Amino acid sequence: MNSVARARDRGYARPVRRLRFRIVYLVLLPAIAVAACVLGYYTYVTASQFDQLGEQSIAHSTLLLVEEKVDRIERGVIDADNAVLHVVNVDHPDSVDTAWMPLAERISPSVRAVLVLDDGGAVLSYAARASEEDKRDFLKVFLERILPELQLERLGPGRLKHLHGNYADQNYLVSYIAEVHRGRRYYLVAHHDTGYLVREEFPALFADEEGKQLYNVVDEDNHRIFGPSLAGAGDYVVGRRFPTTLYMWRLQVAPKQAPLLEAKGRSRRFNEAGLLGLSFGIILLGIVFLLYAADKERRLNALKSEFIANVSHELKTPLSAIRMFGELLLTKRVPNDKKKEEYLAIICRESERLSALIENVLDFAAVERGVRTYEMRAADVSAVVARTVETFRHRIEHEGTEVRVERIGDAMRVRIDEQEIFLAVLNLLDNAAKYGGGTPIGVTVEAKRHEVQIRVRDRGAGIPEDDLRRVFDRFFRSRGSPSRGSGIGLALVKHIAEAHGGRAWATNAPDGGAVVGFSIRRKRAAKGAIDATGPAPAPAASPAAPAIEAPEPSVAPASASTPHD
Repeated sequence: MNSVARARDRGYARPVRRLRFRIVYLVLLPAIAVAACVLGYYTYVTASQFDQLGEQSIAHSTLLLVEEKVDRIERGVIDADNAVLHVVNVDHPDSVDTAWMPLAERISPSVRAVLVLDDGGAVLSYAARASEEDKRDFLKVFLERILPELQLERLGPGRLKHLHGNYADQNYLVSYIAEVHRGRRYYLVAHHDTGYLVREEFPALFADEEGKQLYNVVDEDNHRIFGPSLAGAGDYVVGRRFPTTLYMWRLQVAPKQAPLLEAKGRSRRFNEAGLLGLSFGIILLGIVFLLYAADKERRLNALKSEFIANVSHELKTPLSAIRMFGELLLTKRVPNDKKKEEYLAIICRESERLSALIENVLDFAAVERGVRTYEMRAADVSAVVARTVETFRHRIEHEGTEVRVERIGDAMRVRIDEQEIFLAVLNLLDNAAKYGGGTPIGVTVEAKRHEVQIRVRDRGAGIPEDDLRRVFDRFFRSRGSPSRGSGIGLALVKHIAEAHGGRAWATNAPDGGAVVGFSIRRKRAAKGAIDATGPAPAPAASPAAPAIEAPEPSVAPASASTPHD
């Protein structure tokens, strides 16, 4: 009843464990991934906002500087206009030459021409600091192109206005104002030389900022009028259009280090994006690793649980037989002496089987803890194999399984731990008996130049191809296993082989059956090996039993994890 209850509890526990793992996979890990994405997003946004604040601070200070320069240029033009208009006397329009011309260089150096118009737009007076030909050309352009755009009839008295544009492939800046004197309406017009502004005024205006800022003036088509190109300054360029005078032009300013700041900004953004991507990748990799580790731990726990169940079964079977035949002998219900000897032989055989299983478990536990040591001494490998085969024959003689040994080559005396080699060969024989289905077992001991190979072959169904690389893994049992097994026998074989500087392998024979073997290096290369002193045992003669030649494995890499238990 108790065993039934325990089985029922285990049946209930498995779905609970599966549900717990599903909760981890479907809820917790996606939540971690989403949290990582959100954290990365807000980190990137915050870093971008800090960058923008820095750029805005630089832009704000630059904008103040731009506004100050634009205002100075505007004020300079307007001051020149006021100086000219103050000198001109509309009572005597023809006095422009005598009143303004002598003072032009001092009070209005940018003004090239001054005109006085009547209320109908007719030129009453015209004075210009230019050659006669230039004076005629300007007057022609003014009357034909500029005057129609001034719209003088809409101009309020005392209001100063400006016209800026390109006419006849030249740039013109014209200031004009309407005045009413003695009931009559007059218009005063001043023509500013924009070339003079570019050549003289702009360089003088920006000279005090040389070395700190970069300046240029561009038109509405972004063609440079003055200064260097600011294409490399990127987002650090701040521009402002002239509001009333040179309104077709725009002043642009950037810090002198703007190209470097722009390059560093791009590099910083790239680095931040790269770091965030790398961090996110590491988090994803950690999640994948966590999934892998959790899945591996789950599988390992399942294998351990199966291992415990299998070992319990393996221990229970010989113990049950020992108990049953012991009770028969104790109660004296044995019919004759022959049966008594048979029962005693069974008890002895099952005891040996039980001892071998317990020894395997203890050895495996020592390997898992990393405290396994080996006592190395010179010995004949073939003698150890022969002794193991004889022990195994005694154990399975009641099953009728035939074991044949073949020795190839000489010089098989190497440094080994005899007990561990005995255990490894015994595990290989036990493995072949389990999976061979009662077919003959062939054992081959072959001496090669650098190593001695021990191969055990059965003639059973062979090892599934998908299991060849896993048969040496701990707790692994091949699919379709006819016996429960513990899943540690071949894992011990691999560890013993590697401790002797060799390797373990498994393969399927071309004509059926499996070949599982291991090698021993002639020069010891074992970790944790201890040299044992004392005389080496004399080599034993190889049994004269008929031999079955086991083919050498076709695939046997040094790090292979390949036969079946």
